Amino acid sequence: MGISEVLTVFFGLMIVLPVLYLLFTNNIIRAAFAFVISLLGLAAVYVLLHAELMAVVQIMIYAGGVIVLLIFGIMLTKRVSEAGVFTQHRGVVLGGAVSTVFFLLLVKWILAAGLKWPNVEVSGQDQVRKIGILFLTDHLIAFEVIAFLLLVALVGAAFLAKKSGNA
Repeated sequence: MGISEVLTVFFGLMIVLPVLYLLFTNNIIRAAFAFVISLLGLAAVYVLLHAELMAVVQIMIYAGGVIVLLIFGIMLTKRVSEAGVFTQHRGVVLGGAVSTVFFLLLVKWILAAGLKWPNVEVSGQDQVRKIGILFLTDHLIAFEVIAFLLLVALVGAAFLAKKSGNA
């Protein structure tokens, strides 16, 4: 087994084990941090697949932005003194059964599609630099609109949390 296979197994475990912890923990904050570890493992898998742009997007948007919004949401909507933020698991058997059925259907559809990996050689060009230049020149308006929408979502979440009286 080469280094690539070892890293793939390591990062695969880095994705799966925190998700399993996330499913069975009652502490929402710890679940959010487990989710961060899983997202960082997925970014590492993207790097192994030579998709550097997807790795950067994974880290910046998901592991950074979404988790920050999630933690802000938890902090703004729940005031618990020294007890922590906890949740209860209800309908575990039904949820597990439905998830298993959907997983088996997904595997069946993927196998029925007959997907084949194309023989694509990775170019020596720097993808992230090229796309970054395009974002900041030709597609600057789209870049700014996305940034503005994320800001509006954050302010809206804070406003709704404050208005509901939970903060």
